[in-house]
Amino acid sequence: MEIHDAILNSPLECYNKYGFALIEAYNIIDNSIIEKYAIDWLNKILNPWLNNREKEFSLENYHKWWNLLNVDHNNLFRAANRHINPPENIKKKIINKQIDNFLKQIGIKKFKIWDEGLGWLAFRFIRPGVGDGYPFSRKEWGPAKNVISAWIPIIGRSESETLKFIPGSHVCEYERYLPNDSKFRSDEFRLVNTPLEAECFRPNLRIGQIILYHPRLIHTENVENSNITRLNLEFRIIPEL
Repeated sequence: MEIHDAILNSPLECYNKYGFALIEAYNIIDNSIIEKYAIDWLNKILNPWLNNREKEFSLENYHKWWNLLNVDHNNLFRAANRHINPPENIKKKIINKQIDNFLKQIGIKKFKIWDEGLGWLAFRFIRPGVGDGYPFSRKEWGPAKNVISAWIPIIGRSESETLKFIPGSHVCEYERYLPNDSKFRSDEFRLVNTPLEAECFRPNLRIGQIILYHPRLIHTENVENSNITRLNLEFRIIPEL
């Protein structure tokens, strides 16, 4: 397929044509440090239920045991608990030269990191098949507007767990609506017509790869059919003119 060729041959071409790029961001050591930080963060939040039994109740199997341990999922994973300002050594691992170099390729020489006051780094913890992830939308339709988003897989990097895109949608117009009742943000518009599966694409990622995507790219973070609970980190980049 043409899209696979673009992914393999040129992240810049893929970003310009399809609205996203897969970046070889982290080496094995740095990737392991970032993964450990994220998993320790989640286990600390869940420790009142886990009681230091992380080996018995793994995060990737969370969808199988959260009800068993009576985890108050909806309240526990509100925005305040999902954001953090990590220590400087972790920040330098996450926002590194590889990311900076790609941003320069797409014309961004200076940037800031988006922070609504809760912390610039966030996680998403998405159980399969229960609608934890927000439906099709684009960042431009919410408060973040013109941010470029970085998506870092921690648990789950196959096409069953990664973000689902409509490739090339960043250069098209779509009908949108504002939900009357949503467990997600009330000020973010959503896509009116759900796209056909054939119109969509989920990338497979290798260890150390991340996704950077355009603010106008139509995407959903929901996980529909997987055997694991997905965990990813994310942050957003605000270009400075």
